[in-house]
Amino acid sequence: MFGYANALLLALFAAAVLDLILAWRRCRTPAAALRSLWQEEHLLFGNWAGAARLRWGPYAFCLGLALYEFTVVFCNSMAREHWPWLQARVSPVLDNLMYLAFLAKILLGTRYTWRSLGTAGALYFVARWVYFNGQNIWFLGLAVVLLAAKDVPLRRAMKAFLGCGIPTLALVEILHFAGILAPGATSERDGSFRLLFGYGHPNTFGGVVFGLLLGWVLLRQTRLRWVELAAVAAVGVFLLVGPASRSAALCCLLLAVLLAAAKGLKGRPANRLLSGCCAALVPLELAVSLILPLFVVKIGPWANEIGPAWLKRLDDLLTCRISLSWAAYRMYDIKIAGQMLMDWPTLDNIFVYLLYQFGPVMLVLAALLLTVALYGYARRGHWQAVACLVAVLLYGYMETQVLHITSDPAALLLCGVIFAQPMDLWCPDQ
Repeated sequence: MFGYANALLLALFAAAVLDLILAWRRCRTPAAALRSLWQEEHLLFGNWAGAARLRWGPYAFCLGLALYEFTVVFCNSMAREHWPWLQARVSPVLDNLMYLAFLAKILLGTRYTWRSLGTAGALYFVARWVYFNGQNIWFLGLAVVLLAAKDVPLRRAMKAFLGCGIPTLALVEILHFAGILAPGATSERDGSFRLLFGYGHPNTFGGVVFGLLLGWVLLRQTRLRWVELAAVAAVGVFLLVGPASRSAALCCLLLAVLLAAAKGLKGRPANRLLSGCCAALVPLELAVSLILPLFVVKIGPWANEIGPAWLKRLDDLLTCRISLSWAAYRMYDIKIAGQMLMDWPTLDNIFVYLLYQFGPVMLVLAALLLTVALYGYARRGHWQAVACLVAVLLYGYMETQVLHITSDPAALLLCGVIFAQPMDLWCPDQ
């Protein structure tokens, strides 16, 4: 996808140049042109067919989101082992259609001020820079989705997300329990394919279910009823005893607790202290992620043979997340723009993963975006959004699938920060 990454960056630069030319013609002075571009929202490449472009832009985004969901949920299930042509022929076509839909939305179907375009464009430049070093297509996909999501109502996006995701997951499960996707599938835990639910690893299935659950919460927001909160907790229990996807299960249970607390708050805005406490969760988890492995004492050749005893117990609970981070500290150098990683050690902690795969610049930017988002949503009293972001924050401690929109649709809540919009416009319930 290097071609798409370069094409989007060049197109944004070209649009900015054309913006300046058109504004200069329209205004009397260069200062007036720059002031107009900075303050007034406008379409890129001129205002031709403006009404139609704004009307069809959200459709292009929803199409791209649905294609993304289908590609991950179906084409990356065990169906790819049963039908190899899915990956060889179908997935590349769907990927191209998906990126074309997103690029059409970004370049032709969205209004920007130069303030929002400059902020988002600078962030995309950094994302493209580190993508060329880390070469993680999920990361590039996330960056493009977030750019394309501007001005698309969240409920509309979640309807497309769930409208594709739920039937597709149901299809995978039907094929799995019918025995079509089962042959050759084995679990790394006990050799049983039944606990995989049609995927190559239990945590993949857990991530897909967790993402759909987040999508439902983001769709319902303040309309969530107590019976729905009980269903969220029930999904967590199922993930714990079924596929034994501990990371997704714990996050579902935490989400249910946080949503119950959010229901009690009834949309009351937080003061600066409480909002700051919510935002502080991000640097706190970042510090824990990076500092905790420093206490590891190696007492055996295997990755999880560590001390002291309390750290060993915590490492076992987190299925070696800490000990594998300790191993990464000794195997990798930190590079400013990231690097490609080896197959081992597997870095499932998103903060450690960002540090090594994409570098410290991207790590700081990602943490800053999430911190500002948590503060803003708490300050405005959007507690369901805060609950989703905190649950995703915990999920990121155990899984890098937060880079996949299929497991983390709550990433769309970052759009207000990415485009430097006032907090008054952060309306996740609309």
